[in-house]
Amino acid sequence: MAKRNNKTLYLTDIVIVVLVAVVVAVTMAFATNVDLALGLAYYEDVPVEMEEIEGGEAAEIDADAELIVHFVDVGQGDCAIIELPYGETMLIDAGENDKTVEAAIDKFIEETLPSDFEYFDYCILTHPDSDHCGSMDYVLGKYPARVCYRPNVEAVGTETNPYVDPAKGNGLTSDAVSKDTVVYANAIAPMYAANDDFTPTVYITDATDDTQTITGGNGNNTFTLTFYTPISTKYTGTGKWNNYSPIMILEYNGFKFAMSGDAENKNLGEFVAKVNDAPTDGVTDKYDVFDNDFCVDVIKAGHHGSENATTSDYLDVMTTVGGAANAYCVISCGEGNSYGHPHDEAIDRYIAAGFKQENLLRTDEVGDISFSVRQTESGQFGLFFGGRQVPQTRKELRYKTIGGLELKWVWVGWCAVALVLILAGAHMLYLKFSARDGGNGNGGSNRRGNGKNANDRNGGKKRNKR
Repeated sequence: MAKRNNKTLYLTDIVIVVLVAVVVAVTMAFATNVDLALGLAYYEDVPVEMEEIEGGEAAEIDADAELIVHFVDVGQGDCAIIELPYGETMLIDAGENDKTVEAAIDKFIEETLPSDFEYFDYCILTHPDSDHCGSMDYVLGKYPARVCYRPNVEAVGTETNPYVDPAKGNGLTSDAVSKDTVVYANAIAPMYAANDDFTPTVYITDATDDTQTITGGNGNNTFTLTFYTPISTKYTGTGKWNNYSPIMILEYNGFKFAMSGDAENKNLGEFVAKVNDAPTDGVTDKYDVFDNDFCVDVIKAGHHGSENATTSDYLDVMTTVGGAANAYCVISCGEGNSYGHPHDEAIDRYIAAGFKQENLLRTDEVGDISFSVRQTESGQFGLFFGGRQVPQTRKELRYKTIGGLELKWVWVGWCAVALVLILAGAHMLYLKFSARDGGNGNGGSNRRGNGKNANDRNGGKKRNKR
């Protein structure tokens, strides 16, 4: 029985060794992921030397593949004009309802866009406040937009100047709230106005509708603009109108621009919660892109640098410490504005996130601000600001070490197999010697026992003879 039990234990040891070896062997195909999961490895942001970007033989440059993002100085308000690759254009907001703002946008378009420019391909109105929608009617009156995005807020005008929103009952949700200002109604009206060339397509901005993602470009040079908020259909309380602003990421050839209108804490909180839930929600969607390595290259500060539109959690999602060191923050605000924008609290959060003070750019200090993504002499794409290429970082895998030895799973795993093999061998030897010792002891006891019985019997017989 003992030998049979030992054979079973031997077999168990062998099976355990084989199973451990097989598991380790299979994991070798995912060694890097295992290293990261176990904390043996981590990614570090490493500066890319400019000669690495520019190096190599001269390549044929596609001038039409350039993306240019302009943040137009409209005082205390927002206006961005984007020259998309291969001739498309986009307008995001249009500043305050003011003649000087209209003139500033007019001048910018005339001096920057092609002389034959007639219309925008896309227009996004982030929310219904006048410092974002004020001059929208003027701009779209001169340069209509083929596709428009607007907030889920009904425009009703005023009692003396009422307006019937074309989206009421046909796009706006049943719980949509309304805003009763002329300036908002005036901004909405031209979005629906047909002209001799086209009838605009209008969307109620909805981040839950992935079909609203804007894509374009040519071949490998494609861009995307993705909406990540708003998630709720309506907002109330503090920041009511501001929270309709969409959080957007414009990405082109690996470079990312983040914009958020005037989105405040409620909107930002919904976004951060969605991102934090993404790894475990069992759904593969656009929020999964915000992993630990995600970092934007340019971020427009929310609400003109207001402290209630920039949270540490939001910046943590949008940046990495190493990446933020080369990233830019654009703050669109008016000189000497009565709101005190940008707020010191917001600036401090950007600095704490890793942004350099000199990379916090303000329209009230420097005027119009433009970035471009275009090919370098080697044919690779780079980010440019002020005529110079922006330094970049790349991710490099780093390993923890002990005594100079990198702790890679390929070594740790096979060392574990070797340890299990040693332990199994030691266990087998123990079983072998314990079985031999146990066998001798049991045999001696039986013989002594038998002898004692024989003597007892013999002794009994001798006593009988007497």
